[in-house]
Amino acid sequence: MPIPDLTLQQLRAVRALAASGSFTKAAAAEHISQSVLSRRIKEVERLLRVRLFDRSTRQLDITAAGQAFLLMTGAVLDDMDMRLSRFMSYVAAQSGTIAVAALPSLAAAVLPEMMRGFMLDHPEVEFEIIDRAADEVVECLESGAVELGLTAHGDLPDGFCFTPLLQEQFYGVAHHSHPWSAQSSISWSDFNRETVVATRPGTSIRAITDAAFSKYSISVSHRFNASSAATICGLLRARVGVAALPALELQGFGLNDLVAVPVDSPGATRVIGVMYHRSQDLSPVAARFLDFMRASEIALPRGVSRVHGGYTGGPDTSSHAEAQPAG
Repeated sequence: MPIPDLTLQQLRAVRALAASGSFTKAAAAEHISQSVLSRRIKEVERLLRVRLFDRSTRQLDITAAGQAFLLMTGAVLDDMDMRLSRFMSYVAAQSGTIAVAALPSLAAAVLPEMMRGFMLDHPEVEFEIIDRAADEVVECLESGAVELGLTAHGDLPDGFCFTPLLQEQFYGVAHHSHPWSAQSSISWSDFNRETVVATRPGTSIRAITDAAFSKYSISVSHRFNASSAATICGLLRARVGVAALPALELQGFGLNDLVAVPVDSPGATRVIGVMYHRSQDLSPVAARFLDFMRASEIALPRGVSRVHGGYTGGPDTSSHAEAQPAG
């Protein structure tokens, strides 16, 4: 026997009639007319080739077949209602998973406060955080592993947009015995002939410092390359060299016997923002979180300022972004 092709409307009509015992009440509950309800019930009985209700002028009784039908289809309707409710919550950006790839410093110093604030109004949202270097953040976006990338501004891959959020000051970091400890600020030229403990090529920090050293014809020795600020600070404590690090990289690491002096030179800043696909629609909850990050007013540490205005996609227009000091 072929399986009847029943609709959700027909299943709901049977359930409503069985629950109320009245065509009038069932039709009102389903927001349809009694004639439409009656046609749906008759069509179900025709397709099933069995009577679900015994009708008389005085009362309506469900048959044994009707009871069995409700038992078997009730779970289907309950499950569908639950899934539709979850989907509508997803569409309304009240639930879902937000996958974000972020620079480690941002994942530790910026993202937690933003997530906490967002979840106050979106308690059912879940986050998946992948902390990676700048080149790996792009790889995560290109592969579709994440929807949003919290990273530094640089050369945008084709098809991506970038919305700036913050601007970081670069600092010269060295052991407190270094001559920089007596200075209130330094310039890129102060790195000339120094041994620089650097991040590996492919990171946003390395791209900025290499560009500055090249622009000002500064000769440095890159004898030590590391992947994390913690390792770099450890090397600096061993007095093997100096480093140029943006403000957020220093968060969470007690400087103790190190000194951090602002680099007062053009290009001694790093713009931080959100990267995402230009042509692919974000999920509702990811789009809502992006809007939240744009408007977020989290407390910022020394050397970090908010970027207002800014740019999305296209060439580097960071010089037109207006940076405001943190409060």
